[in-house]
Amino acid sequence: KVADKLTLLYKKEPDNYKKYWDDINPFVKYGCIREDKFYEKVKDIIIFKTLNDEYVTLEEYLEKNKEKHQNTVYYVNEPKQQAQYINMFKENGMEAVLLNTLIDNHFISFLEGRNTDVKFLRIDAEITSNLKDETADENEKEAKKQAEKLEKLFKDVLGNKDLKVQVEKLKTESTPAVILLSEQSRRMQEMSRMFGGGDMGSMFPKEETLVINRSNKLVKALITSLKDKEKNEERE
Repeated sequence: KVADKLTLLYKKEPDNYKKYWDDINPFVKYGCIREDKFYEKVKDIIIFKTLNDEYVTLEEYLEKNKEKHQNTVYYVNEPKQQAQYINMFKENGMEAVLLNTLIDNHFISFLEGRNTDVKFLRIDAEITSNLKDETADENEKEAKKQAEKLEKLFKDVLGNKDLKVQVEKLKTESTPAVILLSEQSRRMQEMSRMFGGGDMGSMFPKEETLVINRSNKLVKALITSLKDKEKNEERE
């Protein structure tokens, strides 16, 4: 009966349905996880709020963004903490959805189980090709050398030889660096917290990657400084 009423509201009063969605969506998602029949009835009226405050179904989101990232749903769960990533997405015309309720982590896994060709990725899980400036460098060999020097510098300064460092040329020049956390690692960490932690944190360490943006002015100045230092050492 609940599923029928929701479907009727979605079809006859879509605007009202969207207004109610922010309040009712945790209960709808919980119902989907608990009862297969309920999910089958409401799966086509489950909607997602985008960063542009629009509401779309999973099918609409995938269709709209298939040219940029096929069968992948990017999402935000902490808007303030992920503000830098949100700005990068918006500047590059990319779209993500807001999934910030307690049940969303379970619901994401549930949807991936029901839609095996679809994957959900938090926006700080990877740097997609759409965010990279993929124009070829005039001197690829020199660019590779610079990347190696930057990687060594950051590992030395941070005192972490095992740090994963990735040097990229991003389209958003204002961002000097970002930290990525793999989707799988994040889910394991959240599961560990949910079940009281214990030794699970050591079993599933954070797979973090520091991404340095060599399009950024500060990073360019750092590269120049490294070159000058190298020249001075050669003279000496």
